[in-house]
Amino acid sequence: MTRALYLVHGWGFDASFWAAMLAHLPDVSTQIVDCGYFGSEHRPPLPQTPYLAVGHSAGSLALLGQDLSGCEGVVFFNGFPRFTAAPDFPDGTPERVLIRMRARLKRDPAGVLHDFRAFCGTDAPLPGTPDVDALAQGLEELQSLDCRSQAANWKNKLYWMTGTDDPFGAAKAGFATPGERVEGKHLLPLTHPEFCANFVRRWLDDPR
Repeated sequence: MTRALYLVHGWGFDASFWAAMLAHLPDVSTQIVDCGYFGSEHRPPLPQTPYLAVGHSAGSLALLGQDLSGCEGVVFFNGFPRFTAAPDFPDGTPERVLIRMRARLKRDPAGVLHDFRAFCGTDAPLPGTPDVDALAQGLEELQSLDCRSQAANWKNKLYWMTGTDDPFGAAKAGFATPGERVEGKHLLPLTHPEFCANFVRRWLDDPR
């Protein structure tokens, strides 16, 4: 039985993003990545026991680009295998949006983050001082990465959930494998922590 998680948060957040959800999984071992958007980056090693990789939003894209040795499956909340629109991915976000965000980030990082987080559905204070370089790198990855082939390789070991009112088309488009939709927006682990914890536990207790 899988009893470990490896978690990666999305752009504009930090490792504390998972706290509310993980409070409902007290018996599960966790390794939590912090991308360094508000302080020191922390990337712990992959668990040595069988585990699930859990990503939110851009964290899902980051996980798809990794070699997840020993991973039993991936669980994504509001995730996507590609973020920007393309001729064969019309549901993605127009690239010009990220270009504008990167330009504004240099002169007003707090403003960019507050606007983005409000658009996602939270007005909570920023968890620390923004690291502009790390945030810019994160936007560049959102703009350039395409992990649709990697997502397809997971087949029925990829489990996803997204909000019916998620404002990002890439997340609403979902993946090729069947997933679930719940009434909500882009921050399901924050707004529906117990529901998301139960979704994770379902795959911990009964993996395909």
